[in-house]
Amino acid sequence: MTGPADDEISLLELWQILVGRKWLILISFAACVGAGAAYAFLKAPVYEASVLLRVGQFSTNAGQPVLLESMNELSSRVTIAHGASIAEGVKRPRPFITEAVVQRGSTTTLQLTAEADTPEQAAQFLQGVVAEVKRAHAADFQDNVALINERLRTLVERRSALQKQYDEITQLIEQLKERNPVQASLVMMERGPLSNTINELDAERLRLSQQLGPLQSRPTVLLGEIVAPTQASEPKKALVLAIAALLGLMGGVMLAFGLEFVAKAKASKPKA
Repeated sequence: MTGPADDEISLLELWQILVGRKWLILISFAACVGAGAAYAFLKAPVYEASVLLRVGQFSTNAGQPVLLESMNELSSRVTIAHGASIAEGVKRPRPFITEAVVQRGSTTTLQLTAEADTPEQAAQFLQGVVAEVKRAHAADFQDNVALINERLRTLVERRSALQKQYDEITQLIEQLKERNPVQASLVMMERGPLSNTINELDAERLRLSQQLGPLQSRPTVLLGEIVAPTQASEPKKALVLAIAALLGLMGGVMLAFGLEFVAKAKASKPKA
């Protein structure tokens, strides 16, 4: 069984190996940090701008709103038109869209991320993509609104005509009550269906008005503003330097132990 003394000697030997080859460790550390610094400070920076886009909806039937464009179709359309990949193995020059995904926990919000060589370029490109989507959705939204408004106008005109007819029949009934009660009763029976039709038109008008309300119909809008990024997304200098330092230190230690092992192996090899 190995005792505490043996463990102390083993640790001491390890320390002596590291101290004896400290320059090798320092050189490895400095080389990796230098390479990491060169990469971090010489590589052209990349900037990203992001925004959340809430896709509009329209209600074709009361209580059943549908999106102006399905999230999957919108994501695919934006990626194909403005994504990094033009074709297999062919990449689009910056700026381009790097992300067009549905926000987690939402079914109507799309997260868009643009990548560019400058902060202003990233923000401007993203604004252009968003404006393109909003124009297409606004046209569809206005077409649907126009259809509902036309239907409402027709209902109002029809109801107005029926109401006028209803009022005329009511006036005629009042005139006939004293002179001819039987005929007045017959005319009153004709008034009943008119009243039912007017009530149906009122219910239809209310339903259509609700479809135009914000709970069922709304345009596509931005959630927040598009702002130019203040820091580059790549390279992450602090992270690059930290990884380089860690790799340099680990590499130096492993190299020191490796050389020590080789040296001891040669020393213990019997001479011919």
